[in-house]
Amino acid sequence: MTNQEQWQEKILQLTYEKQQLEQFRHLNELLSHGLDAILSSEHHEELFSKLFEGIIKVIDYDAICILQRSSDTPQLQLLASQPLLNAQLLPDAAALTPLFHSDLNLFNLPMLDWWQQALAGFTDGYLSALTFPLQTAQSSFVLLLLSKKIGAFSANSAGVLRSFSSFIASTLSQIEKRKLVQERDDLRAQQHRIEQSLLRQEKMAAIGQLAAGVAHELNNPLGFIYCNLNTLRHYLQQYDQFIVQSTQQHPELKTLCDSLQLDYLRQESQDLIDESLEGARRSRDIINNLRTFSHPDEKTQHDLDFCNLLKDSIRIAQTQVKHNARIQLHLPAEPALLRGNATQLGQVLLNLLINANQAVSTGKGQIDLRLQAADGHWVLELQDNGCGITASAQAHIFEPFFTTKPVGQGTGLGLSLSRAIVEQHGGSLILAHTSAAGSCFQLRLPVLETR
Repeated sequence: MTNQEQWQEKILQLTYEKQQLEQFRHLNELLSHGLDAILSSEHHEELFSKLFEGIIKVIDYDAICILQRSSDTPQLQLLASQPLLNAQLLPDAAALTPLFHSDLNLFNLPMLDWWQQALAGFTDGYLSALTFPLQTAQSSFVLLLLSKKIGAFSANSAGVLRSFSSFIASTLSQIEKRKLVQERDDLRAQQHRIEQSLLRQEKMAAIGQLAAGVAHELNNPLGFIYCNLNTLRHYLQQYDQFIVQSTQQHPELKTLCDSLQLDYLRQESQDLIDESLEGARRSRDIINNLRTFSHPDEKTQHDLDFCNLLKDSIRIAQTQVKHNARIQLHLPAEPALLRGNATQLGQVLLNLLINANQAVSTGKGQIDLRLQAADGHWVLELQDNGCGITASAQAHIFEPFFTTKPVGQGTGLGLSLSRAIVEQHGGSLILAHTSAAGSCFQLRLPVLETR
């Protein structure tokens, strides 16, 4: 071998080694960018965006995407892309079978009939493509790089990306595993919430039966007390008339009455009777409310006065609210007539009042309820001065089993059931606005149509 041939061989060897070093350097850069992306990303959209940014620093491209083939549907899915590509132009996975079996470096796309038939719309304007199949336990993927230049991707670039594709496949596997773990945890959490909800419903049913029994047992003796107090008041009025007439006819009796302070005793007796009657009335109202809210749920609807419904609900919630917040009620002058189920709508109002009470600061709470007519509806706005609802929770507060309360303190069914009940009545329940200064819920129900 001549010296010239030896030099040529060494030059070729050095060129090859240089190419290998360049590939290793680019691969290390990609791996470094990939690890940074995994460690710094909070969701997979951000992860893919950072991966694509790392790739373009090593391999120049005009568009990049990851296509997914799923067993659930024949249609290809666009998992991620940069810039955003039109996923509606993707064909069925069967039309791109070659992409899922081997990596391809395509130099002139318009000259490939099978590519034009399958992806002409999706890759319109691009002339070169570099593809790599990726496989995970759950799905098959294709990493696709596109360029507007003919023959844009070199063999060296293809080699670097071929090595890096295994890292991307591993990343996709981790995303799938993370998703499965999240779904498992969500199912477990939902199961726990359902179990807690069933336990709570059983407890509420038992409490309802107990309340109904207590109301029934108290109703009869309270009736005797109420009736006897009214009779006693009537008797005292007759005694008053007798004393007045007697003192007028016999002046000496007036002196005796004054010495015995009969006028004070008469007035004090009347006040005691009135106070006892007021206590009996309140007890009767409590018993009636217990009977109403412990009665089995009825599907029938009746003509109702929204104002009375609000007052009844506030009386029931007052036992929880009175030490924590002050309630202000603003009602229209005329009756707020609507058609609905009193038990169901009472449950909605009670849920809103209890939620508002739990949101405010102890002893400093303010709950304002304002009812007015607008556009053929009764509109109730319930405003509190609590801590408000976070932006992340606002989109989910009406979802079943979603709750911001600690474990064991809420089932996440209150607002979802309330909205369902209101919608059954032809109305709506929304979060009107919220901030750090409090929240406002708006309840709309149709005004009763007069025939």
